[in-house]
Amino acid sequence: MAKFKLQQVLDYRERLEGLAQQAHVEAIAQEAQLAARLCDKRIELTALQEDFDQRQRQGIDPQEFPLYRNHIGQVKEELQASIRELESAKSVVQEKRTLLCNASRDKELLEKLKEKHLDEQKALAAQKESIFLDEIAVQHFKR
Repeated sequence: MAKFKLQQVLDYRERLEGLAQQAHVEAIAQEAQLAARLCDKRIELTALQEDFDQRQRQGIDPQEFPLYRNHIGQVKEELQASIRELESAKSVVQEKRTLLCNASRDKELLEKLKEKHLDEQKALAAQKESIFLDEIAVQHFKR
């Protein structure tokens, strides 16, 4: 049976698909990590604002007022940065998913070619066997 001539290409495509899967999983993990960090920042900001509101009701020291405002502003900036990072991570996940889909499609195309090649080889072998058996039958009949 003849060897599939594109086997090396198929092996290469399989490796590319594996690498694309790994990159996609890593991107998803990074996105999850950033989403957790964003959630933590939101909780921190809410707690800080509640603490500030409570202290205002109880009577805050005028020197602490600007410190609270600055800290709340800093946490808000960090929250906005986390939102931007998460949006960027989402786009990276989408990009990696697209690359994975393309790699899978390329590999599947070559696998179908290989299956077609194997089917052709089986048909050719069956045809050769049939001719051989016919020849045996003719030889047996001539006797």
